[in-house]
Amino acid sequence: MTQKKCRLRRRSPREGSSRRRRGEEGASLSGSHVESDSSSTLDEPAGRTSSAPPSGSLDEPPVAWPARESRYHEILASRLAELQLQLCAAAADDDISNLPSDEIVQALTRSNFYDDEMRAALVEYQIQKFLSEPHGPGVGERNSVEDMGDDIPEEEFVNYSEKLKACRRAGIDTETRLNQEEFRMLHVKYVRYRIKAYLLLKGKHIDEQDEATSESKYPLELALENTCFSPYLEDGVFGWYFDSDLCLLKSLSDYQRLVLPNCAWSEYGSLSQYILFYNTHEADRDYVLYWEKMVKEIKWLENHVLKEGTPEWDQIRRKGFYQAIRIAAEFHNIDFGLAYYGFMEYIWRTRFYVVFVKDLDRAYFEIWKRIKGQTSFRDALQEVCTENLVPSRQKTLKAELQRPGGFLQLERQFRRCTEGISKEVKLPDWRVQELIAQEINYKRALPKTYAHYARKKLQIAEVLGMIPKAEIPA
Repeated sequence: MTQKKCRLRRRSPREGSSRRRRGEEGASLSGSHVESDSSSTLDEPAGRTSSAPPSGSLDEPPVAWPARESRYHEILASRLAELQLQLCAAAADDDISNLPSDEIVQALTRSNFYDDEMRAALVEYQIQKFLSEPHGPGVGERNSVEDMGDDIPEEEFVNYSEKLKACRRAGIDTETRLNQEEFRMLHVKYVRYRIKAYLLLKGKHIDEQDEATSESKYPLELALENTCFSPYLEDGVFGWYFDSDLCLLKSLSDYQRLVLPNCAWSEYGSLSQYILFYNTHEADRDYVLYWEKMVKEIKWLENHVLKEGTPEWDQIRRKGFYQAIRIAAEFHNIDFGLAYYGFMEYIWRTRFYVVFVKDLDRAYFEIWKRIKGQTSFRDALQEVCTENLVPSRQKTLKAELQRPGGFLQLERQFRRCTEGISKEVKLPDWRVQELIAQEINYKRALPKTYAHYARKKLQIAEVLGMIPKAEIPA
């Protein structure tokens, strides 16, 4: 099966037209702790660096997007207007007056769709919403890293383990292949998913997309001839595709053939292994719930992950593992191997987090507070170091003060994570630090785990109507 990269010709969005308001959910992409998704390094911007609409020849008249209530919505509309729906002239006749929901944009696009400029505009929008809505008096509940939880007896652990081992599913048939006609029908179905994704990002409501309407307005034969609609390509727009090798296996479901691209500097370090799990959506949903609960209940390991190699580490690790297995036993679609894999990924990612990310939000917040008027970044950094306000980051901050040739690296990281937070707008300190933490977690090169991979797959499959909708942890 030949795979060809598709070069989409882009158009400039038409300016002007009427305003409208977004839905109540707004544009929240926030995340606040170690399990949050990250999509680009802190040192390099993800995606494009300019919001100027590209030029080029047009295959159809441009969509007249309405003006938005914020800079974030203007940029989002500009990004989405670049998508070409090269099927037929009828596409230009659609009344596309709304932007797609944030759920749709986040699910269907690549992780680096939100570049630095768009993230800064998003932060500005989040601040607008915060100031216009009622909110609590302070920071929300924080997970404790002091309570180490129960000591689980060996016999109890064995019982949990046996329950998980009983969930072991039958092996996947990787030998039986689809015949030519079966593959042709599968290809047609997957092209339809691609068309649906384009329409959703163009602002069409999913309930409007019954097969008869789609077939009459967007003739399938044209899409089948257009490589831009190939469901097997890792193109520059979508954050998903169908793996061409998996599509040949008869025993797999559509969900199992769905794959995420490894963009943004090898976003998923173990992507090839994740694909070979062949998990169903039921297993992935249970796994995401298991991960969320495990992260919350064994957060205490955060204080101990740097003790690897010490005499007490084996006992600490065993305690955490027993607790994780007890949590996994609550879910019907997780076996022992998957539970163990998740626990080991949690330790690996938490160790990375503690070494490179933990308390950076506090350090950047203290620097941010001190930069005003004639106070430079260097002076603010020096003051934070002198007062030792963030002991866990003191070594990192001091190293930046001693770095020859200025402070380009840390200052650029700081600017990227605080852009959009204006001192002219009066926010509570806790909310400022929360926004900084959100941007650090998004932009820092924290490795993504199978939980992040499964969560994204579930969101894509739900938006496309591939699987039933159900609550997925944010």
